[in-house]
Amino acid sequence: MKNLMKLICAALLVAGLCACEKIDVDKLEGTWTEQYDPAVFAMDGSVTYTFDGNGHYQLHVYTLGCEPQDYNGVYVVDFINKNTVTFNPHMSDFSSVTYKLVKLTSKEMEWQKEGTTYSVGGWGVDYRHFVRVK
Repeated sequence: MKNLMKLICAALLVAGLCACEKIDVDKLEGTWTEQYDPAVFAMDGSVTYTFDGNGHYQLHVYTLGCEPQDYNGVYVVDFINKNTVTFNPHMSDFSSVTYKLVKLTSKEMEWQKEGTTYSVGGWGVDYRHFVRVK
């Protein structure tokens, strides 16, 4: 019984350490397009972010039947403590928003809006999923 308890404690310790894994900031740089499982959530346009690695981003938004729109802004990352990215952090008109980077690999990225919990109904708003374009 003692050995079983030691094994369980060791497994919990390893799981806890894995949950604290830091995200590699270098993987954020590049171009990402928002994408979901079309059987669950179909977008009627596209959203593409390009991160320059120096705190600036370009956002290209296309909505079906409308002219494409382009935006520029700044972002701040906290990969040391919270694995978050905050867009337009110095804006005073409530346009600042922070997302927790849930996943960031060389090909895929997932965000969860700070203060929200994951649900399929939150896809595209609270939960965002991206794939690398280049």
